[in-house]
Amino acid sequence: MPLNRLLEDPEVVVVSRTAVPPVPGRADFVRAAAQVLGAIGLRAESAVIKPNLTTAVQRAKPDDGIVTHVDFVRGMVEYLHAHGAARDRITILEDPLDEDHDGPRDWAKTGFHDIADALGARLAFPTLPTVVERKVPRPLVFASRRVAEQAVAPGSFLINVPKLKTHTWAITTLCMKNLMGLDYQVDRHYCSQSIQSVLGLEGRDFARKAEWLDTATHERIQENLAKRLADLAQVIQPGLNVVEGVVGRDGTGFHRGANYGLGLAIAGVNVVAVDAVASYIMGFDPAKLIFLAIAAEVGLGTSDLAKIRVFTVEDGRLEACRHLESLRVDPPFRVITECTDEDQNRYR
Repeated sequence: MPLNRLLEDPEVVVVSRTAVPPVPGRADFVRAAAQVLGAIGLRAESAVIKPNLTTAVQRAKPDDGIVTHVDFVRGMVEYLHAHGAARDRITILEDPLDEDHDGPRDWAKTGFHDIADALGARLAFPTLPTVVERKVPRPLVFASRRVAEQAVAPGSFLINVPKLKTHTWAITTLCMKNLMGLDYQVDRHYCSQSIQSVLGLEGRDFARKAEWLDTATHERIQENLAKRLADLAQVIQPGLNVVEGVVGRDGTGFHRGANYGLGLAIAGVNVVAVDAVASYIMGFDPAKLIFLAIAAEVGLGTSDLAKIRVFTVEDGRLEACRHLESLRVDPPFRVITECTDEDQNRYR
């Protein structure tokens, strides 16, 4: 798909910032999406968009800062329609329910049903008849994965659209972790699998983790999770990643945390490079994040900021960023790990 030629380099990341109020409105999300896609010159006849809608049906609160905002995706769909995509050639692919069955999902509660009605986008989630098995080239945990066929089919253009936020078990949850929603639901409980992998060896009661969960144990769980994410990222490789940071969220990434109106969108073709830059902007040191180190080890990309070229959007043009530190948020995001010896500076 046509993009600015700079984006042919997997080590290029684009940071777009629009002025927004502390609590952005619907138009702010639409405008932020159009600005970043316009700056990178995206043109597409069709696209599969993968937002982060984790448990969106259960919560039914698009403005809670936990999920990719519906109006950011609306802005993307409107932009794509204006730049070559037919009305019926855009699919929003995600499981908003996160339950182990193929039954219907109530998209109306997420706000995405309105996009389907107004803009013609199709809504889909991975089901047993619509997944395909793919071997993991350099497996760390899984020999293969059952993933949504639309995400990996020849000619499919996948746009990965995670939320800018922290996560109790991953520290930051961005492009790599957002791919989990494309795995078949009964297979993708990576966090609980990772916790059980560690606790099964140690015989500890997870319900009493407040008594014993220290950083050393937490990082073993992080490593287990990171290996699973790296396996999946070898199978699913998006054509474009766009982190929605119009509103960012810290804390656990779910019900405990604060929202930040930032007006950010962070884009690139490589999940590792984009996650590294986004994590840095949030206030973390990519070199200290376990999932990025493991991803780099298996050849998924670089998280070394010295090797990544960052561009900002200035009046619709891409300009080389000369002072990356100027993009960092202040105060930095705070992650809640729930460790007995939690140290907010450990990953900074």
